[in-house]
Amino acid sequence: MLGIWGTSFVFVKIGLAYSPSFIFASLRQFVGAAAMLPYILSKRESFPKSAREFLPIIPLGIFNVTITNGSSFTALKVVPAGLATVIAYTQPIWVFVFAIFILKEKMNSLKVLGTVLGFLGIATVFLPGVQISQAYFGGEVLLILSSLSWGIGAILFKAKVRTESLYMVNFLMLLFGGAPLLTASLLTENIASIRWTPIFAIALFEVGVLSQAIGWTIWLFLIRKVGASKTSSSLFLIPMVTLAVGAVFLHETLSGLEVIGASAVVAGTYFVSKSK
Repeated sequence: MLGIWGTSFVFVKIGLAYSPSFIFASLRQFVGAAAMLPYILSKRESFPKSAREFLPIIPLGIFNVTITNGSSFTALKVVPAGLATVIAYTQPIWVFVFAIFILKEKMNSLKVLGTVLGFLGIATVFLPGVQISQAYFGGEVLLILSSLSWGIGAILFKAKVRTESLYMVNFLMLLFGGAPLLTASLLTENIASIRWTPIFAIALFEVGVLSQAIGWTIWLFLIRKVGASKTSSSLFLIPMVTLAVGAVFLHETLSGLEVIGASAVVAGTYFVSKSK
């Protein structure tokens, strides 16, 4: 999962050179769902049997897919993939903050330290963005929204989703989350502007099949079997992978302040994820 998600934003960045944001984001979900369908049919995975099982998957799709992907894909038009991943993968910090109020989880000194470090890091990362351009700063704000929404989705899944088949949960989540993205694309974008090239096809395969169909199924399985906090403990490594891949393949560089801020964010995420 580390390798799949660590390169995901790089492939999103590559794909956005060939496609508008919302249509690419919606294609990601539908390609992922289509890749899962043969397995679901062959294994006869059960559809949710009651409203109690079915209904929570709808907001799960809105938070984990529509808002998370819609905002991050739009942001990646202007923000480097490495920096975008640093901001987006503050999710464990937001999960901790939400868990205090929603799940009534207890605080400890390491989690508080990690949260403070994370927020200071985000503030430091944002400073160069204000100076670069309004669009760049707006992209960073969208990435915070993406991370917040992902955090809400994690809490929602832990607290409300009872459907036994995680393959079915992910399949329906991608469909429910992809539909609003497609609607937004039809209303605001020119779908004919997509350039169908081999590079775009490779990018779509990575972000759709590998990241969404496989990566998200693994993620949901680990949250349910291992727990949200332990599962999130590996997320702090993903920005490091993306920063390295972005530097090599996209020739991305960060300013001194962004490096300091990114380091604080990664450290803060690590402390929050590792504390018991």
